[in-house]
Order: sequence, then C-alpha cells, then structure tokens
Amino acid sequence: MTRLIIIHLIHRKLNFNTVLLLLIKLLKSINRKNNLPVILILECILIITGNNHAQQSLDYKPPIKAKKQNNLKNDTNLVKQKDLYSPKNRLKFGNYLYSESDYLRASGEYKEYLKNFDNDTVRFKYSLCFYRMGLFSEAADNFKSLFFDPSLSEEARLLFYESHFFYDDYKTYHELVEKENYMPVVFKKEVDRLNSAAYFLDNSFLPDTTNLLRPFDDSVHFKLADYYYRKKHTASKSLTTAVLLSIVIPGAGKFYTGEVGDGVTSLIATVVSAYLAASNFHNDHNFRGWLFTGLTAFFYAGNIYGSATSAQIYNARIRFNLQSDIKLYFEQRNYFLPGLGF
Repeated sequence: MTRLIIIHLIHRKLNFNTVLLLLIKLLKSINRKNNLPVILILECILIITGNNHAQQSLDYKPPIKAKKQNNLKNDTNLVKQKDLYSPKNRLKFGNYLYSESDYLRASGEYKEYLKNFDNDTVRFKYSLCFYRMGLFSEAADNFKSLFFDPSLSEEARLLFYESHFFYDDYKTYHELVEKENYMPVVFKKEVDRLNSAAYFLDNSFLPDTTNLLRPFDDSVHFKLADYYYRKKHTASKSLTTAVLLSIVIPGAGKFYTGEVGDGVTSLIATVVSAYLAASNFHNDHNFRGWLFTGLTAFFYAGNIYGSATSAQIYNARIRFNLQSDIKLYFEQRNYFLPGLGF
C-alpha cells in the first residue's frame, strides 16, 4: 500500500487531501488499535484542509488561454495594418516619397488616395510625378483633367503645354499654339517662349526674327540672334565641290572638308600605285602593271567616294554641334520657365 501511495504521488501528482485519505485507509487496513489516535488526528486535518481548499476553489480564476491571447494580438496587428493603409497615411507617405524624388512610388500612393477622395492638389502632384519621370504623354492627359479647377487651372494648362514641348513633338506643339487650344492667360508669354524655342530646336524652317525673338527679354536677343544666323546660314561644305576637287586632284576633297590626314593618304596611295603601274608597263611587266592599275582605280574611286562622305559628315557634325549648343543654352536657363513651387 505504501508503494502504491508513492507511485500515485510521482505519476499523478495528487493533492494534499488525497494523500491524507490514502494514509487513513492504510492505517485502517493494518487493523491495529494503537493506530486509532493517529487516524483521528489525520481525519481532523483532512476536515480543516478540505475547507481551506474549498475556499481556494471558490476564489480561483482560470487564466486566459494562450490561443485567446494570440487572437487578441492578431486582431490588434490587423487594426494597425488597416490604419497604416488608410488614405490619410497613404497621402503622408506619398508626400514623403515625392519630397525624396521617388516619383514612381509616390504616384502609386497618390493613385490609391484618389480612389477614396477627389482632391485637386493631390491630382496635380500625381500628374507632376509623370512629368518628373519623363512620361509626358501621361502627364499631359492628367493635367487636362485640372483645366477647370479655379486654383490650379493656369498652372495645369502651362504644364500641359510643357509636356507636349518636352515630348519633342514640335509640330504638334506649334499647332496647339496656333489654335490656342487650352491657352493659359497668365502664362501665355511662357508658352510663346517655348514655341520660339521649338523653332530653334527643330530642323524645320525658321520664321523671321521679329516674331521669333518677341517673347524673350532684350538681354538675350543678341545671343539668340547669333544662333538664328548660324542656323539659317550653316557653314556647311558643298558635296559637289568635294567630289569635283577629288576628281581633279586625289585627296583634294578631303582637304576641303578638313580631313588633311586622309587627304594626304589618298593622294600618296593613288599617285604611288599609278607610278608603279606605269613603270611595270614600261618594263614589259604586264601582269604587275595591270595589278597596280587595278589598285590605282580602287584608290581613285575610294578617294572620290570618301570626299563625298566626308562632306556629309562635316555638315552633320556642324548641325549637331549647333543644336547641342542651342539646347544647352535653353536647358541652363530652364527654357525661361517659372518655378511653380511643387
């Protein structure tokens, strides 16, 4: 019986009252008279401790289960996550991204905000994101939606024209200005400046200087007039002259276009091969004579073709350098456009 009590204590973790009951049963089973006082004492202890344990049972409150606690945490995180993606926080985050020049992600935040609220200032910054990223076609379409907003109409119309200008479709831009479609009143002079700049940057015809320079301040007229003259009267090389010179004197066409090294090489190659052909024919070395004759014809024809190509390359380089200078001049002055504070 004693062994049984020990096993129960170890494996079942019995409480104090259960142990007393087992001891009483053990002593009664022994059936000895001298055990009677001990049994009475144990029974009194059992009654007292039983009352105490009953009171503890009444005061006992079960702990919150771990599963309920986890559910509570998950619900709290879900609420926080929903608040993180609220329109207000999306707008704040979008403004931060915009200030950091992260226009792609900022446009995404503004787009989500605009699904819930129609805010023209946010829509304006949303359009500016496309403008800053160089997506001028999308920018123009979004600016058009703000034409009738009383506070941002003029700025939106100006940026609409700017988007078409920087899209490098100068022909369409000239047509918009000519028809005065969506022309801003406040920024009309800026639109006219861009129109004149488009003529400088385009390869089409140039209007007269009076109309072309009118939108600009007098301080820049001299520089722009210089660009106008250089563009109108480009210092190009005649293709016909280069070809005729190379026919008369091998390499002369290259000298004409400034390719002195190539001109000297063409002259020497053609003259030397012609001399060797004549020398071999004179000495009855017909095979070598015809061989050098073929080389002479090859060098001579190459000299003519090379002179024509050299004239074309020269003219293209002059036009490219001039256009680069003009574009750099306008870029350094931001195309004479005002800052809008966004």
